[in-house]
Amino acid sequence: MKLRNNLINITNRDFVYSLISQRIGSFLPPDMQEIYNKFEHIKIISTDAYFIHYSLYPFLRSRNEDLMLEEARKFCGEYMSGERYQTLKTMTTLDDELSLIYSIALTKYIVGKLRGLLESNPISSSIASSLSSLGGEFIGELLKGAVEEAEAVTKNAEEIRELMGGKNAGKEAGTFQKILNLSKQMMFVEELKQIVKMSKRMMEFVPKATKIAKIRGRTGDELAGYVLTKHADRALPRELALPEEMFVLKLASEGFLSKEKLRVSEGAYYVLIDKSGSMVGEKTVWARSVAMAIYRMSMAKRRKFFLRFFDTKVHPGKPICDGREAVDAILKVQSNGGTDITNAISTAIEDLEEKFSEFSNTIIVITDGEDVVEDLSKELRKVGASLISVMIQGNNETLKNISDHYVKAELSERGGEKVLKLVAN
Repeated sequence: MKLRNNLINITNRDFVYSLISQRIGSFLPPDMQEIYNKFEHIKIISTDAYFIHYSLYPFLRSRNEDLMLEEARKFCGEYMSGERYQTLKTMTTLDDELSLIYSIALTKYIVGKLRGLLESNPISSSIASSLSSLGGEFIGELLKGAVEEAEAVTKNAEEIRELMGGKNAGKEAGTFQKILNLSKQMMFVEELKQIVKMSKRMMEFVPKATKIAKIRGRTGDELAGYVLTKHADRALPRELALPEEMFVLKLASEGFLSKEKLRVSEGAYYVLIDKSGSMVGEKTVWARSVAMAIYRMSMAKRRKFFLRFFDTKVHPGKPICDGREAVDAILKVQSNGGTDITNAISTAIEDLEEKFSEFSNTIIVITDGEDVVEDLSKELRKVGASLISVMIQGNNETLKNISDHYVKAELSERGGEKVLKLVAN
């Protein structure tokens, strides 16, 4: 007898249902894929979970002839009538990414538990041939645990995706996998969870709209108006087409009409985060939360964003300039090693010198290091960079001497707000 899924409005006979089932399996580790592909019951429970959360109005069957799927149907009926489901569904409805993350997390939990049973039970073949023999109570407990984990992972994923820029973030190649991995890690890494939560609160201090500084010149994206020029090569085409007498008269007197353009004068935000061993705990949580908010500010002000971490060296080999990569690094890079602030700032200057020296740039260094920093004032001016130094629980006079702004960090949301105001101005 061919198994039927528990939904009426979309069934396992539909092409889109099979497609979603395959997508869920494609995100599982190879050892889990083998079990998933072998047991149709698991595929149906997982794919139903996707559509229960994605669909506007999912409708359950009144009964399923298969015993295991009937237990799953009963569980879903109770689950869908509860407040937890209704709350989560406000996030997942018509949201392919979050619905998919939910179903993947649910599947991993179910397959992981069943794999443990299959490995520990000497008569695993009988379990494999009839999962329904495990009994309704077992299936109910299995699904209860799976739903709890899937809910937590999905909420984590929504928070991480929001930090990366919202729904459009997941459309970039490889980003969905990053969100999926980080949302699972948040279940077990307390520091990561704290960074996400504090970053979310820091976002409230980032202005939704902000003034973007522009300067007038010969080049730019916007027309500022018209000016007179003696340079014929800058004149409007119609000026060059004037009769010879008029052309000579203008050349000898006030000049020709020429376009004046506006271009954005703001260059890059370049964030340097100290990742030395002394930065563990609340220091790194606060520092990275501020960095995350600066990334969001760069989006609002349409400024380039660069990120690097430093100890005695600068990491990674090239600055991180993609926002999604930056969020991934902020959440994952571990704190260890020593401190070399001079090397970090010098590296930022070199990076800015290549393409951004004609703009106004801002370097933000967040550190607790008290090493001697060389005088890099001339180099900073050369690339048009102001230096904001944020000192965490310490003091560094040599760093203070070359900084445009030197702030002693207050490891709180209020302290973050102060830094963000400096960065924004």
